[in-house]
Amino acid sequence: MRLKHYGFFKENIQSLDWERLRNDESETPYFIPFSLEKYLVRVDTDRPSKACYEIIKEVKELGYSKIFSIGSGLAFLEYQIKKFSDFSVYISDFTPSILRLKSFSLFNDCFLINVLTDTIPVDETYVILFPRIDTEFDDCQLKELFSKFHQLGIKKICFIPAQLLSFHIIVSELKTRFLGLIKQRPLVFCGYTRSESSFINLWSPYYKISKKINTDSVFFFWTLKTIVVMIEYENLGKANQPFFEAYKRNLMKFLHQVGMYWEKCCDI
Repeated sequence: MRLKHYGFFKENIQSLDWERLRNDESETPYFIPFSLEKYLVRVDTDRPSKACYEIIKEVKELGYSKIFSIGSGLAFLEYQIKKFSDFSVYISDFTPSILRLKSFSLFNDCFLINVLTDTIPVDETYVILFPRIDTEFDDCQLKELFSKFHQLGIKKICFIPAQLLSFHIIVSELKTRFLGLIKQRPLVFCGYTRSESSFINLWSPYYKISKKINTDSVFFFWTLKTIVVMIEYENLGKANQPFFEAYKRNLMKFLHQVGMYWEKCCDI
């Protein structure tokens, strides 16, 4: 199951333009500072986040020492991994703003590449970090990427979804669409939010889940036919879980239909 994901920004942009967002200081969550000092103010921390800690722990246990991140963006997580481990960390993105991070000399290397069309400079000795960029790809492109990783011999993939489809996410999407109308901001299509079962269908020819970890954020950790780690927001009590899961599924289907109807009515 998947749902269209929309957003709106401070500037009334009509379509998603990552290079513009990376260079616009008013778009704080996406902006990459132009100086090393200001960048460190944004990303530096005294202790690793829970996600960073779990990734470092897992990669060490698997016996790897090199991480290659695709679609790194601000590279906040990658910076933490580099700071709190002895791993070699390589980052990449398809926008020229990645070269700004390269000039800071914080990572082992930075690459300006399109992962769909360009050669990814990795082999079986790397763990791939896939950080919250799944919404950037349609289903066919994601399948193509998994196939590409498989052909490159990649066995371990840390996959962090932008968000997993849930009741909370559906309500949030409806709220975004209403707020966009109220504030008279153009809604920008930002890809698709997918359910766990959708991801399984996309990667199953090459990868599978072998582990789940619970923390305060959501991400997957994958490997070739061996490991995927999913970090979930919360767990329901075992006794009530079947009831609540059935309730959530039915409610999600209803809200999905409401969202499709609203989209059709508002022509968004």
